[in-house]
Amino acid sequence: MSATALDDFKASPLLFLARRVYAWTQPAVPALPASPSPTNIRVVCISDTHDTQPPLPAGDILLHAGDLTQSGTLSELYDALAWLSVQPHPVKVFIAGNHDAALAEPETRAYIRQAYPELTYLENDVVQVTVRRHTVRIYGSPYTPQYGTWAFQYPRFRPSRLSGALLPMVDAHHPSVALWSGIPPRIDVLLTHGPPLGHLDRGAGCAVLLSTLWRVRPRLHVFGHIHAARGIERVGWDDVQPAFEAVCLYADANAGVGTRWAQFVQLVWRAVTAKLSGWWWGRRARRIWGRETVLVNAASVGDGPGVGEEDGERRGAIVVDVDLES
Repeated sequence: MSATALDDFKASPLLFLARRVYAWTQPAVPALPASPSPTNIRVVCISDTHDTQPPLPAGDILLHAGDLTQSGTLSELYDALAWLSVQPHPVKVFIAGNHDAALAEPETRAYIRQAYPELTYLENDVVQVTVRRHTVRIYGSPYTPQYGTWAFQYPRFRPSRLSGALLPMVDAHHPSVALWSGIPPRIDVLLTHGPPLGHLDRGAGCAVLLSTLWRVRPRLHVFGHIHAARGIERVGWDDVQPAFEAVCLYADANAGVGTRWAQFVQLVWRAVTAKLSGWWWGRRARRIWGRETVLVNAASVGDGPGVGEEDGERRGAIVVDVDLES
């Protein structure tokens, strides 16, 4: 089942309040029109289907952010790929998730690339596609911070301190740094299995991936992995965002209570200042960088007793329009 507000508050009152303050300053996600504008492409996002095959709406690009299977067997994988391959979307791109152990084998990856030419599998690489005369660069990676003994994982990085820009001070030798530094600039879509820290992650996202987002700033970032955090968020790279993320980073680093709440006070100050600026001068908080990013946690199967079983909660795809000329 999906997490309730009370569940979130019990898990961390500080993060619960910080998310509410941050959301108060951010723009709402607009309603999806009947059809995309000429400058937009329609992207159908789904993740964590875990052996289910939900109906998928129409769109220009279909993205699956991993965990196609529950147990990671070849038969499960082939069933999932047969389902994806017959979808009508002109472009279909997918990555593995931590449950998709079969895709960790080089022989399997080589076979599916030959057997399913309708699909594009990405593993720490980029593909350039053309959709309605628009060129779209998509980068995909299946890796997530360590949890158990699943596939495609790296040791979790917990920042001990922040930079002057309120971003995590990253150990250059940590495996996640080499992994995420491979994402090239000027990509339009980032497809990862796991979320960045602080955004649609219920506190379980990756701090190094968050730092990488500030460098890359794609138009769209699609992920899953944290089933209970499903949703859509717009980030504008404004003055409030780093203060909010600093609260999340200090919580992830297990900083002292006083330090964490002091950062929350700074977040409240920036949020109130941004709101007053908007009311008095008709503008949002100062934009640090012009292009917004839409974040989508597209987890399909919800948390509950027996993920992937018949009594599990089922949710469909999330559809977004991406403006390629903004």
